[in-house]
Amino acid sequence: MSLDQKIQLSIIILLTGLVVVFIVLIFLTYLIKGYGAALRAIQSDSNESKASVPAATAASVQSVSVPAAGPSVQAGITEETVAAISAAVYTLYGASAGRVASIRRSSQPSRSVWGMAGLLESTRPF
Repeated sequence: MSLDQKIQLSIIILLTGLVVVFIVLIFLTYLIKGYGAALRAIQSDSNESKASVPAATAASVQSVSVPAAGPSVQAGITEETVAAISAAVYTLYGASAGRVASIRRSSQPSRSVWGMAGLLESTRPF
């Protein structure tokens, strides 16, 4: 086998490999997009069925407005901090988290100052 034939064979193998990889990647992309579309369709169907049932029952029940009680907050914590904590909880857990019942400051750590410095140094983000 001459050098020209070896180079030609290498190029053919390289191009074949690249074509196969890109075809598989395109196939996987469409497969994942189809899976996502199917899940969205299933979720929208279940959301529509859940939304139609309370709408019918809400019309037959009188509306009673009950003020929502806020969380019990320790003295010295501002309303902005309470709003930020509540928003963070809602962002992480959604409506399934319920509501924030209380907000208080954490107690002083039992570690020494040097221990806390080591902990902060070890867990500092990059």
